[in-house]
Amino acid sequence: MRRALTGGLLLLVAALTLAVYWLARGRTDALAAAQDREMAVQAAAAHAVSLMSIDHRRIDDDLKRALATSTGPQRAQYAAGQGALRAATLKNKAVQTGVLRASALASIDGGRRTAQVLIVGDAVIHWEDGRKAPPEERFFRWRMDVTKASGLWLVSRAELVQ
Repeated sequence: MRRALTGGLLLLVAALTLAVYWLARGRTDALAAAQDREMAVQAAAAHAVSLMSIDHRRIDDDLKRALATSTGPQRAQYAAGQGALRAATLKNKAVQTGVLRASALASIDGGRRTAQVLIVGDAVIHWEDGRKAPPEERFFRWRMDVTKASGLWLVSRAELVQ
């Protein structure tokens, strides 16, 4: 009888250990999923601020920042247009300051490798080239696809939406 009681207790301890393991693993997976959702939104938000904040005095750093937060088609598209953007910004001595108004996760795939994020931002642009034009307000609304590459979330597509 003592042997049966010891065996029963060992089975109970093993079952409890297994239950604690599965609960801890579930919590770890849930925390990782929450972190991926948050990081996807933060990556899109950082990219949006980079796109909206351009200053002729630091244009090269601004362009590098936008490239650093993008990948794939978005990176290629931005790289192709950065020469024209740089030239126009320097010529007009433009200073555009962007402000992120809202960001939200629209969707994320089951494997947590891609996500879609909605972004709302506003920018004010003024020119330091001597013109007397008042500052101009610009409003941006994006749908951004973000992709997890080498552990980092990067924007792979940014589409302006109405």
